[in-house]
Amino acid sequence: METAAKWANNLRIWFEADRLFRSAVDDILIIRALILRNLRVQHANNPLGIFVEFLRPSAVCLAHYFYFTLTRRPVPAHQYAIFTLGGFAIYFAFVTAFSGTFEGGRWPGGASLLPGVTRMHLRMARVAWAFVVHFAFAVLVIVPLMLLGQDVQVPNIPLTIACFAMAVGLGFGYGLVTSGIGIMFPALLPFLKVTQWAVFITSGVYDSLVTMPKVMAVYIWYNPLIHLAEFQRYAYYPGYPTYLVSLTYPLFWTIGLILTGLLMNRALCNRKFR
Repeated sequence: METAAKWANNLRIWFEADRLFRSAVDDILIIRALILRNLRVQHANNPLGIFVEFLRPSAVCLAHYFYFTLTRRPVPAHQYAIFTLGGFAIYFAFVTAFSGTFEGGRWPGGASLLPGVTRMHLRMARVAWAFVVHFAFAVLVIVPLMLLGQDVQVPNIPLTIACFAMAVGLGFGYGLVTSGIGIMFPALLPFLKVTQWAVFITSGVYDSLVTMPKVMAVYIWYNPLIHLAEFQRYAYYPGYPTYLVSLTYPLFWTIGLILTGLLMNRALCNRKFR
């Protein structure tokens, strides 16, 4: 009897694990389908439309590269190319994931009407695409820079994956939290959107912790994005100073924001705020 009960329990655990695995696979396939559908709608089946995704970060990085170079901005080791790329690529990954999460199910073509597709699927599709685009940009942009004679190298891929994964994770979690606050207190929505600019200014796109005044650095250090920006610059250039930053700090922020956001999302769904 004891052996039979043990076998029955093991069988139940196996079936439950199989159910969860199949559910996860279904979710991944839905997210993949939503990404492909959005690309078709957004670029109208234009085979070159994918390059439009790289246009904004390319233009912004190019303009700021010349600005930093011409103004001789204080940058560690005078590495203007990697300084610009590391800061803006990480921020764009974050803000794209944040916008996709905050806007929720505002997907072109009414994808939210498809059976089995939830608002969380829509959000996850935007977040996943933010990671793919900006990670690809951070790696592929090295090719034209090398051809132009810039002193750059292929970035540390594992470190780059970690940095961009945490950047979009921060955007996802922050988007869920601010969206939940906006639903509970609609009057705060304008102020929540303004906070995006505060995050941008302190994200490390214009300054490094090792070159800014200490009175500023002690406060800006608390923005987890500047840690990721500094480590992404280190991924391009191993001599870049990272003694003031840590990967553990943004990891804790990423986990904390995502868990808090998911709990808020579940609570709001249960209370029929959505």
